[in-house]
Amino acid sequence: MLVVHALYTAPADADDRPVDHPARVGFVVSKALGGAVIRNRTKRVLRHLVAARLTRIPAGCDLVVRANPAAAGATTPELAAELDRALDAVLRRLDTRSPAAAGVSS
Repeated sequence: MLVVHALYTAPADADDRPVDHPARVGFVVSKALGGAVIRNRTKRVLRHLVAARLTRIPAGCDLVVRANPAAAGATTPELAAELDRALDAVLRRLDTRSPAAAGVSS
């Protein structure tokens, strides 16, 4: 129902010191999910759920949360559980000591 991709980058400044940007999250909700009302509701719920979990995401990490068509009929608790599973898996795979990419599909 959700796919989460993560990219951790630690950009360096002119003196090669790491400069972390705050965690950033983007959402992909295609027309395959349904009409505009369904897509906007899904994005709104996902934004709310991710905002409550931002402290778990390390600085310098970019996440993309993609909602598959099954997410259209999911309740908020179902989306929350799915997001937690996907986020746990992607953060386990993400090595924050060096730039790495990870993706998890649930």
